[in-house]
Amino acid sequence: MIQQTLPDFMVIDDDPVNNKICSIIINKQFPGKHIDSFTDPEEGLAFITEKYADASTNKVVLLLDINMPVLTGWDVLDRFGKMDDNIKDRFTIYILSSSVDHYDKQKAKNNKLVSGYIEKPLTIAAIQGFFNAI
Repeated sequence: MIQQTLPDFMVIDDDPVNNKICSIIINKQFPGKHIDSFTDPEEGLAFITEKYADASTNKVVLLLDINMPVLTGWDVLDRFGKMDDNIKDRFTIYILSSSVDHYDKQKAKNNKLVSGYIEKPLTIAAIQGFFNAI
């Protein structure tokens, strides 16, 4: 039986409590799995550019908050969209937001870089759903 390689996980959210919740939930589903978390979107983007320029790196599930100061999730997506295809092709991006605004959900749905919209908090059921889609 061939075992699928687990993706890396990354969270970009200005709320450190939410980042901790994400780590706990992801580790319940995938014990010991490392999660890169960033409360500063600029740092997250710099990390992506540096680490994932190497074509041999894993696929990544990125959980991205929308409402952040300085750079919003939409700004992050705009910058991410300008990255090389060899980086973009390894990422599966999910918006993880407390926003229940229909406009945000529709904007996420219409963005070709976004694979789905998850309302906070992250749950094991949500992880199972998007992991099956990778």
